[in-house]
Amino acid sequence: MMERKFIKSGIPGLDSLLGGGFLQGSVVTVSGPTGAGKSTFAAQFLYNGAVESDEPGIYIAIEETRRDFLFHMGGYDWDFQALERDRKFILLDYPIHEVDQIVNQAAAIQEIINTTGVKRVVIDSVMPIAQFFKNDEERKTGFLKFIDNLHRWNVTTLIVSEDLKIHSGARPSSEYGIESFTDGWINLFFRYDDKRLERDRYVEVVKMKGVAHSSRACPVTLDNRGFALITERTPIAEDKPLRAKSPAPRPAAAPPEAAGEPERESRPLKTLRAPPPPPEGKPPAAPPAAKPAAVSAKAAPAPKAQAKPAPGGKSGPVKMTPALAARLAEAKKKIMKK
Repeated sequence: MMERKFIKSGIPGLDSLLGGGFLQGSVVTVSGPTGAGKSTFAAQFLYNGAVESDEPGIYIAIEETRRDFLFHMGGYDWDFQALERDRKFILLDYPIHEVDQIVNQAAAIQEIINTTGVKRVVIDSVMPIAQFFKNDEERKTGFLKFIDNLHRWNVTTLIVSEDLKIHSGARPSSEYGIESFTDGWINLFFRYDDKRLERDRYVEVVKMKGVAHSSRACPVTLDNRGFALITERTPIAEDKPLRAKSPAPRPAAAPPEAAGEPERESRPLKTLRAPPPPPEGKPPAAPPAAKPAAVSAKAAPAPKAQAKPAPGGKSGPVKMTPALAARLAEAKKKIMKK
């Protein structure tokens, strides 16, 4: 019998819902509507995995730059730049015009994984990858190949996917259907309270192959330390207001003896302030140079590789762009253990 190992999700209270955690080496879809916290959820999976479980991770950002990622995640008690210095985190930001390189150059990332000991990967998001294919038929064939490549990495991978359909108790679905090809599927959604005129966040495990997981939707809270499940609650149909009057403590997650996780105090999210505009008459200041420990460095955009799959879902050989080759080489050089 093949060995099955569970790894901690890094989300307080979620492991009990998952039936023990994520299966090591699995590929899991994280879906939800805009604002549900998909990217935050995925980043927490990487950060706590590195800090609490000593499992280095890679965040592959397709829709935002390195600067945007660090700016947005600066609202939480997470220091990703410190993890970079400790060689426990890699940030690879791909321009959308290089998305073909992710689909057809999986071996390049696998080489970094093999040489750096990476155990966790996040791909945010699947939308540019899905739009790379010409039609639904090519997309299905391309997704099968893409997921197969991810399994070859032998790491636990989360794929962020947009869910455009309103959750009403029926089975949700995403626009491109990537969840049909992955091993697991976690859905984040809102439930609107007409009396309080407020949206509450929930999480549900829709699918997890080979695992006896819970199918109960569970309310979650989100503060400076990220997501945490509120497990001691009445059923959804009888929900009471989630917001406690100040200075009441944040609703506790599962008891430590049941979930093995400490209670967390509620803290408000930091207010993110964009940099002030430059004085009138002066040109805008250049963005700060990346620190020596930073892993990702943007190179000048290279000519777009012609890597469209041929009819029938087959793709020909693809040459790696110089810009991508430079970023991957730098990432591997700076994180390799001495």
